[in-house]
Amino acid sequence: MYDFVLKDGLIVDGTRRPPYKASLCIKDGKIAAIVDEYDEMGKDVIDCNEMIISPGFIDLHTHSDAVPLNSVNAVSMLHQGVTTQIAGNCGISIFPSNLMRREEIRSFFARTIDIVPENESIIINNMEDYFHNANQNYLSINTGMLIGHGTLRACVMGFEDRKPTTEEMGQMKKLLEKELKSGVFGMSLGLIYPPSSYGDIEEFTELAKVIKENDGILTVHMRNEGDGIFDSVNEMIQVAEESGVHLHISHLKLMGKPQWGKSDELLDYIELARQRGCTITCDQYPYEATATGLAALIPGWALNGGNAKMLQRLKEMEDRLINDIYNIMEKRGGPSRVVVSTTHGRYPELEGKNIEEISEILGLSTVDSVIELLLKCNGEVSAIYFSLHEDDILNIMKSIDITTGSDGEDFSYDVSYNPHPRYFGTFPRYLQMVRENNLISLEDTVYKITGLPAKILNLPDRGILEVGNIADITVFDYKEVQDMATFKKSPVKPKGIKHVFVRGLPALYNEEQTINREGRILLKSM
Repeated sequence: MYDFVLKDGLIVDGTRRPPYKASLCIKDGKIAAIVDEYDEMGKDVIDCNEMIISPGFIDLHTHSDAVPLNSVNAVSMLHQGVTTQIAGNCGISIFPSNLMRREEIRSFFARTIDIVPENESIIINNMEDYFHNANQNYLSINTGMLIGHGTLRACVMGFEDRKPTTEEMGQMKKLLEKELKSGVFGMSLGLIYPPSSYGDIEEFTELAKVIKENDGILTVHMRNEGDGIFDSVNEMIQVAEESGVHLHISHLKLMGKPQWGKSDELLDYIELARQRGCTITCDQYPYEATATGLAALIPGWALNGGNAKMLQRLKEMEDRLINDIYNIMEKRGGPSRVVVSTTHGRYPELEGKNIEEISEILGLSTVDSVIELLLKCNGEVSAIYFSLHEDDILNIMKSIDITTGSDGEDFSYDVSYNPHPRYFGTFPRYLQMVRENNLISLEDTVYKITGLPAKILNLPDRGILEVGNIADITVFDYKEVQDMATFKKSPVKPKGIKHVFVRGLPALYNEEQTINREGRILLKSM
């Protein structure tokens, strides 16, 4: 007798095979059978008529590092149909760390990431610490980790803007290899965030060779996604060509009006590198706005030395710093297109307002308002930047080698402010946009968020509906699926994601969370 039978659904198996009607049977946490006609017994038979039965969605790009360490019931990923998320992106991860650098690294993490560890005394120096502490909690979904290059660099050489010495380079390579062998899936670069941005091609290539030797991936938040995007892509292609590493470009996009309409040129440029032998994949999120810390408006030179040095320079308010903040803000769309999402309770009356509005409230210039917020909030302010165009988003979305990544965090719905809606609706919005714009076939639509990311990560038993694979499964109504989150009210559940199974048990049933917590910390198989 099977534990569960998903009866008479449309199987879209994650391989690009055309959909077919069948019943899927689950036993002991795995897919036991996929049959055209079901006539056996099951402990629980779920009618999936007119529903899509697909592998659980895999989010390659999150910042949910701290979520598995906390007690908060984080379910925003589950309600989107996500069964596996990868954290530690954009050069920022919760580890590696050590006694000397621990406080600096915590400040670095909190400056950009919304969700931090509840227990400030918890010690997470490496993947082994993370695995041990996180697996003591009851997790709704699976989480895998990347090493952030910024955190790795800070752990070895602090937040100084300089090249590593030969000894420091050796230490970084040794520490990276240790974490790769402990189960991280690769390393992420965050080239707009110091100290990752202080690195160069030579440094990245040396580390990429270690990743290649350990069969990992190198992901990158590129140095410039606006007027310098082609130079930034070329920088990373050079690293891929010299090291042979699998390069994965995070949240591929074109920021700023002068770049709008260049997505075909960008995709062709990447394809030429593939034809020369590079392995390059990408992800994107389906929104016209980006999100990161307000400190992204601070130039790299002003971040040299870490958070304390940045705050000191903000107090001094040199003309050079004021001019640089102004120019960076203009490149991101100007003060009216930069919205403060959270000050973590320090300035709640300003949350949800743009810098232009905040400037009027505070009676300060727009640049002075940015400085005031960062100083009063110890640098820990999150912001949303409206700087993309939908036509480019849709054009990129059609590419078969580009998966979907939320660039979000796994949130509770009991949150007191409005983070970027991608935290709550990325995957339903992706499905909705494909459907409404008739972009690609259903089988390709599902492949791009299941089989493709599983292939990128080399997950051998997830991402495809196949007998013997782990039963991470999402059942959804393709005609109904819809992102309900908005920029003014983001913590809203999507429509159309009906059931989600994690390791063979329903974590979401009839759109409601169950008591089952079968998520695990996943380790890369060597």
